[in-house]
Amino acid sequence: MLVLEGPSSKVTEVRNRLGPFLDSLVQDKVIIDLPGAVRYFESSCGRENILSVARSQKCIIQPQEQHHATRQILASGDTTVARYSLRDGFQVLVCQGDITKQDADALVNAANEDLDHGGGVAAALSKAGGPQVQKESRALVKQTGKIPTGDVVVTTGGNLQCKKLLHAVGPVGGKSGVTVCINSTGVSQAILTAAGSNVQAELAQVGVPADFMCTTGPGLLGCREIIHASFKCDPQMIRKKCKKILKQCESKGFRSAAFPAINTGLYCLPTQWEPMNREVFKKVELHPNSPEYQVVATGFHKTARYNILKIERVQNLYLWHAYSVCRQRIFAKNGPADLGEMSLYHGTSAESCSCIERDRFDRSYAGAHATAYGKGVYFAVNAGYSASNFSPADTSGLKRLYVARVLTGRYTVGNSSMKATPPRGSDPTDCFDSLVNNQQQPTMFVIFHDDQAYPEYLITFS
Repeated sequence: MLVLEGPSSKVTEVRNRLGPFLDSLVQDKVIIDLPGAVRYFESSCGRENILSVARSQKCIIQPQEQHHATRQILASGDTTVARYSLRDGFQVLVCQGDITKQDADALVNAANEDLDHGGGVAAALSKAGGPQVQKESRALVKQTGKIPTGDVVVTTGGNLQCKKLLHAVGPVGGKSGVTVCINSTGVSQAILTAAGSNVQAELAQVGVPADFMCTTGPGLLGCREIIHASFKCDPQMIRKKCKKILKQCESKGFRSAAFPAINTGLYCLPTQWEPMNREVFKKVELHPNSPEYQVVATGFHKTARYNILKIERVQNLYLWHAYSVCRQRIFAKNGPADLGEMSLYHGTSAESCSCIERDRFDRSYAGAHATAYGKGVYFAVNAGYSASNFSPADTSGLKRLYVARVLTGRYTVGNSSMKATPPRGSDPTDCFDSLVNNQQQPTMFVIFHDDQAYPEYLITFS
């Protein structure tokens, strides 16, 4: 605000002269929503940069800390308990009422992994929706198995006024979540030990399931809080989680944060693996009633009409690490859309099994009879093709086939003369990752790097 004081004639004269200048002034707001932004612009370097830009652009820059959400508690007699006004103009209302009577596009139900709506809000929604809700839920579980924690599945709302019911499967509190953290090794275990028993007890009450984040007190450490976070083996997910942690620290006014227990995520072992106990190789026979067995067997039987005798999981640390490094390389080169990680089939003889699962898929013993689309290692989309044509029976009449994780990446049609994948363009170093028999609907993939495939399961059948 500009205040003018003096004789009326002079004030009028000054106001008229200032008018065009004031009309030319504009004001704009730039929102910088990045972790550490507040701390940077409050630092001497940040302030100097602001002044430098202001001088060069002949403007005034006034930093203001922007809170993304402001909370307003309404009158106690109102059914709306709280309202959150978000930066983009949306509002989030927290209301007290009967969720079964809400007229909405979708309602969210906190469900368990079996979608058994037997208690709490889940039971109320199921009862109000009628038998159709539980019937659809059981059909989903029967079709796909138990729903993993963190996943969301959809059913109709039955007799409810909503169009859809979203069943969000949350973690079950208790010791199972704590084991993930308490039994961790290396730096994570060292931090928990140094923090003391109070932090471990607090963590036991909170629970830390896989891919979740929670906060406890500092215990015996000199920090203000400890943020316990678990990460998936995905570089983008790790960056996203770190950014979330930094934002949380900044919102609480913390001036610094340390990440001592982060690992790169390259060598995370599959969650279904049994403990290796300092072993580098192990084969584990799957129980026929286990969900893991059923998934592998179902995929096999889609195209292969054989009797499965056993399915074994191959756990080889060296091969898995090599595959993970190759996965990271293709991920960095192609991006997530063209990683092309697939479960494919590779028929083999009994004599080659030990070489494959202890050393890797190698072109020298992968089968010289398969060279129609290149002199590499062949994998089929359909188990029936590998089982019938490339799984010779041993003296007992048993046949063997691998279910392999394969990084197909970007591919092109091959031919029998190819000893490697060709370049994608003018750059000779930017090559395709695999060859196929058909560009539009490939049923066969050929790779030339041994680390590009991992023998995940061995199926013995007759």
